[in-house]
Amino acid sequence: MKHSRNINNLRLSVLASALAFALHTVPAQAQDNTSGLLKGVVTTASGQQLAQATVTVKHLEQGFTRSVQTNAKGEYVLRGLPVGRYQVLVSEPGQAPVAMEQINISLGQSLVYTPVLKQGGADIERIAVAGSVMRQIDTSDSTAGLTIDADTLDLMPVNTGFENIALLTPGVARSAQFDASSFGGASSAENGYFLNGMNISGLRTGIGSINLPWEAIAQTQVKTGGISAEYDRFIGGVVNAVSRSGTNDLQYGAELRYDPASLHSPHQTVYKPNGAMSINNQDSSNQFQEANIWVSGPLLEDKMFFYALFNPRESNNEYANSAGTLFTDYTKDENRWFVNLDWYLTDDHSLTLTALDNSADETYREFAWSKDAGIGNNTGTTARSSGGNMYSARYQGFLTDDLSVAATIGRVEDSRATVPTNALPGIWDYVNLNGERYGNWSTSNLISEDYQRDQLRFDVTYQLDNHTLQAGIDSEELSVDYLEFQNGVGNARGWWEYRTYSAIARIGLPKGTYIQQRQRDTGGETEVNSRALYIQDSWQINDGLTLNAGLRYSNFENTASTGQTYAKLENQLAPRLQLIWDPVGDGEQKVFATAGRYFQPIAANMNIKQASGQKDVHFYFQPGALNADGTLKLKADGSPELGALVATDTVQSGEVDVERIASNNLGPMYSDEWTLGYEQQLGDRLKGGVRFVYRDLKQSIEDSDLGPVVAQWLKQNNVNNKSKESYFYTLINPGKDVVFLYDFDKDGNKERVELSADDLKLPIPKRRYLAWEFTLEGRPTDDLTVFASYVWSHSWGMTEGLVRSDNGQADPGWTTSYDYADLMDHAAGNLPNDRRHALKLSGVYQLNDDWSMGLVARATSGQPRNKFSIHPTGVDTCESGLWADWCASQWYDEASFYDWDGTPAPRGSAGRLDWLYELDFSVTYATTIKGGDLTVKGTIYNLFNFDTPIRVNEVAQITNKDGSFAANPDWNIATELQDARTASLVVRYSF
Repeated sequence: MKHSRNINNLRLSVLASALAFALHTVPAQAQDNTSGLLKGVVTTASGQQLAQATVTVKHLEQGFTRSVQTNAKGEYVLRGLPVGRYQVLVSEPGQAPVAMEQINISLGQSLVYTPVLKQGGADIERIAVAGSVMRQIDTSDSTAGLTIDADTLDLMPVNTGFENIALLTPGVARSAQFDASSFGGASSAENGYFLNGMNISGLRTGIGSINLPWEAIAQTQVKTGGISAEYDRFIGGVVNAVSRSGTNDLQYGAELRYDPASLHSPHQTVYKPNGAMSINNQDSSNQFQEANIWVSGPLLEDKMFFYALFNPRESNNEYANSAGTLFTDYTKDENRWFVNLDWYLTDDHSLTLTALDNSADETYREFAWSKDAGIGNNTGTTARSSGGNMYSARYQGFLTDDLSVAATIGRVEDSRATVPTNALPGIWDYVNLNGERYGNWSTSNLISEDYQRDQLRFDVTYQLDNHTLQAGIDSEELSVDYLEFQNGVGNARGWWEYRTYSAIARIGLPKGTYIQQRQRDTGGETEVNSRALYIQDSWQINDGLTLNAGLRYSNFENTASTGQTYAKLENQLAPRLQLIWDPVGDGEQKVFATAGRYFQPIAANMNIKQASGQKDVHFYFQPGALNADGTLKLKADGSPELGALVATDTVQSGEVDVERIASNNLGPMYSDEWTLGYEQQLGDRLKGGVRFVYRDLKQSIEDSDLGPVVAQWLKQNNVNNKSKESYFYTLINPGKDVVFLYDFDKDGNKERVELSADDLKLPIPKRRYLAWEFTLEGRPTDDLTVFASYVWSHSWGMTEGLVRSDNGQADPGWTTSYDYADLMDHAAGNLPNDRRHALKLSGVYQLNDDWSMGLVARATSGQPRNKFSIHPTGVDTCESGLWADWCASQWYDEASFYDWDGTPAPRGSAGRLDWLYELDFSVTYATTIKGGDLTVKGTIYNLFNFDTPIRVNEVAQITNKDGSFAANPDWNIATELQDARTASLVVRYSF
């Protein structure tokens, strides 16, 4: 391998290319999602277009070549080029050949190269720098987003993981609750993640992706709008990545990363007005270390290449709970690995095989703790395992210059299991400890879950004059095997809560302070299947106008543990349109507009919650004997001393009846998007743009308890309910009529229940997003590369989407939203992902040949704040006489949009959290030592250790012992702060 001392210069050159040609440029000419594309027009010095000129590219690391000839207009297209560095040779009899020594093809990039041939002999004119012949603006596509490669990230203070890359992109907001971002106002569970053409989105919830050995990722593409028809199963955005590959050079190396606890700067402890702790940082510390060890090279020169990586990691976090009673020592050990094999059967046919493992073992060691005495004796240990494998094979073939095909097949696996060290049940004390855990239990829930997603995809592309036609089919089958029950032996089994409850007249429970025992058992094998086909056409109407039109047809199916289908969403048509106009025709500006519809499937999480025979029973007891301080007295089996049983509430009986799990007329969840934009090249070094975005959630799928309305229907229709069911959680489209079948009187014949939207009183879901994005990017000087953006946006409506970040529910489709009509009173307003202003600045500055600095800075206005209280009786949809007048939301305690005194407090109307400021900084030193490349990088995340609250207590009401209400003095007290300052040191050495 040839080494160079100027490693930083090379990386900065790559960075400049990535920013100049990849940001906001994604697949044109119906290109696939694992490669890049080169296109252009070959002309003479006099401007004559050259037909039948030969354009040949050679991959500089892998050695393979591809050639095409220009058409009658001098146009050429080389699609399906693996990412990397290429040499381009253009020749025509009678003209002097031209060679571009190096271009960089990025993932999803349509690179435009317009060579000019001069009349002359056979001597090759060699061009080292692209200069004016390379266009910075792709005038054939208008998908918004960002593409960034590993060399760029090596020079920037960007932590590993797709979400940290996505946050560099305009229109992407950090979630305060979940480990996944919000794209264009959508919830964190509505994005899609892909690697080498495989769907690697979270298998149960869709929140984020599976964990990866991040060193193996070569390039990542973030798509935020105007996305083509080859993508679906999301309504937020897409993160698409390709892995590293081997080359003709044998390469190997190692990287060590260390984030020491001594350089972690925990924030100060946050106290409540009464002196109790809301956030306890007294004994907090975080430490992380990992290694990356890799080897790559040729198995057959110019033909077959391998890349192999081993990635051991260890995390250690120590923290005490806010109640000041428990200290946790958390350790996570991982031994991730990754293997990739590229085989070029010929220059036109290739096969890529990929495999990885992301297994992890977690241990929670818990100790008694007090503010004064510190850490005490060990009270229990819990072990958890997670992770699995991914395997894929991808074939790509270029049958002619105009016709190509691609096929992908693979499997993604994920398993999780909990291993307790004792059999004591989980207990929480809301009377004395504000909901903190109580007792010496280690694990409250025992879970075993296995997921397997099998995927198959086939695509074909054909160039027909000014049309590039692409069509494809894809299929996914996700199998779920899930088992869950509570810890505890015999009658002690369950979740135990000591708290004050509102009255539940339906089960005869008076308002008061009780011990609730909850037993929820779930188990079964289910499936989520989807099938889709699409077609799209990229039509170059004339030199200045391009139309990209696509249509996707898809079907989604969910099955229950009985093997029967409970939801089938068919005949979903998703049109995708882009219109791009180059008003001058010089490729230095474009005006564009897009429109598209996106469908979201029902998550596997709903199979578990609704279709796996879940049995959920709540028992309410009078408290038994108490300790002198008023806390619960525990028995030897870990359960509390009990008084009399007051009431029993069967929330779910465990029965699986597919005709009542979902409304028989259930329609899909989908959203529409429109964008309008303008992009302009500013001199030779910069380009700027503005984009308008509007998104509208047209229909949602929610679980809703129809019990209050069904009770009225039974009475009106003289039907005797002999079943054990009083709750009827059903998947519905709020705002539409509901139809389901169920045998209430157990006579063997099912009653057909038809409930009108007016009876249900559930509002039509709305979630709208409006944004203006302004961007500036490029290389102002030879040493500086920047990307800057400002976004004004507004996200409003009455549903965040599949998950709720304001109450922490990571249950797609199974949140409290729309459970009852009264829960939706005053629910319209600014949504949790509304960030009205967002400024982002990132870049790299080259100090000299060896040293460079990186910066990532963000300033984001705070999220909306709420006031949650118990719904007052007799008002709004709790008004007497309505079919839905049970006021069932009171069972959820402080979950409705009211102030403590019963005054309506519409969603997001209680002000906003403070602005969030983030500044990360890195310094990189690169040199050559003894024939190898040495890189040392130091990064400080949250350089100034800002401690802005990102979550606060939004409960506005407390219930006094006499049952009266009062303002909660803890409202708006921080419950989570932004991540504290952390320093990271990376040392990398490679041959």
